[in-house]
Amino acid sequence: MQKLKPYFLLLALLTVQILYSAPRLTVVVAVDGLRSDNVEYMREYWLPGGLRTLQEEASQAQITYDFNVQGDDETVATLMTGVQPSTHGLSLNRCFSRKDRQVHSFFEDKDEQGIGTKEQVSLKNMNVPTVSDLFRLRYGKFTKIHAVGLQSSTALLLAGHSANGCCWLDNNTSKWVTTTFYTNGLPSAADAENMSVRKTDFYQMPKCNSMAVDLALRIQQEEGLGMDDTPDLLLLQLSVVKEDAATDCIQGKDEEDIHQAVNQYLGFLIEQLQKRVGKANVQFVVTGIPRHGQSAEQMERVGIPVRQFNLNRATALTSVYLMAIYGYERWIDGCHGQSVYLNRTLIEEKGLDLQKMERQVADFLTDFDGVQAAYPRNEALMVRELTTGLAKAYIGDVVVSLLPSWRMMDDEEKETDHVIDSQPDAPLYWLRYDKQPTLPVTFGATRLVHLLQQ
Repeated sequence: MQKLKPYFLLLALLTVQILYSAPRLTVVVAVDGLRSDNVEYMREYWLPGGLRTLQEEASQAQITYDFNVQGDDETVATLMTGVQPSTHGLSLNRCFSRKDRQVHSFFEDKDEQGIGTKEQVSLKNMNVPTVSDLFRLRYGKFTKIHAVGLQSSTALLLAGHSANGCCWLDNNTSKWVTTTFYTNGLPSAADAENMSVRKTDFYQMPKCNSMAVDLALRIQQEEGLGMDDTPDLLLLQLSVVKEDAATDCIQGKDEEDIHQAVNQYLGFLIEQLQKRVGKANVQFVVTGIPRHGQSAEQMERVGIPVRQFNLNRATALTSVYLMAIYGYERWIDGCHGQSVYLNRTLIEEKGLDLQKMERQVADFLTDFDGVQAAYPRNEALMVRELTTGLAKAYIGDVVVSLLPSWRMMDDEEKETDHVIDSQPDAPLYWLRYDKQPTLPVTFGATRLVHLLQQ
């Protein structure tokens, strides 16, 4: 028999050490609307387990972001990829398309079919690896990765490109669904849950939390997550936000009850997985996802009026302004988010200077009440406060930023930027018993990926 050379043996030992350095099971739980101040407010009321356990036994930090938080899944994408929206490409869940002048979901994919749903979605527009993808790259084809979400966008970001299974609750049917983007289709555990009888009561508001935890535990059992030496990954979305909420903050008993219910579900999840896999063989990373932040009413109660700015109306007036200069043509294709999109095709046909027109539009918009500044595209990409939160592929020709306490509204008087306090205090907990780490007080969102690779 041929003998291995010493350096081959050393390489083999190092490979084994790296491959099996993580616990058998890593569980990532992203909780919509979970704020550090709410968790602290509830500290003395928590029942045993769940968030009480995390506050008493887990390493803790607050998540910070280097961009203004919009309340869409740009925060989830940053946590899951370790890079800013300017790199991962998701600044808003819905993006303006110059091709048809319409707004489309970032996750829309007409080449994929929904399984149990009409949604045609995928993660094809995300061109960087997520935590799940890095986990797959590190631990190989035998690692098992499953994600359970409450809506498609978050579920896809949790699952990444290479998960074994990804499913979320369909809004219309309350059934677990997925997309053909994942070749294994709908996990058998999700199909079985769809056939079971649902129980709902007041303490299951949002009722989907109990369903999500039940499915996550069923997937772990049926797929054998954490039951061999190859590390596995389970990702889960929960929520403490009421369906009609305008804020993530606790406003009364209803919100307290929802937090307490999520505490119990989370405690049950931790308890069950520790029993099944072994306390030293499973780690939990729990973080809050900002969705609404403070409400306009809360700001007004402390004497700060929140005013509304309608970019659609401002763009319509800007269009009239351009017509007065260049003639009666459709010089603007549309607007979305903070961006105004000029009709580049027409501008090119007329032989006009695009950069000059961008400057004219920016100067015109700057005079509107509520506008802090308006930048031509190239200038916007150099403003650090903007550029980290902007996706280059979807940025318009002119970008508008508003003064503090102003918010973007659409024609139906719905806000298009959700978070007034643009840096909400989202908590991070890391519970691991085999080697408990020490985290800094504040923790940059982009560092979570590196944390999960330890």
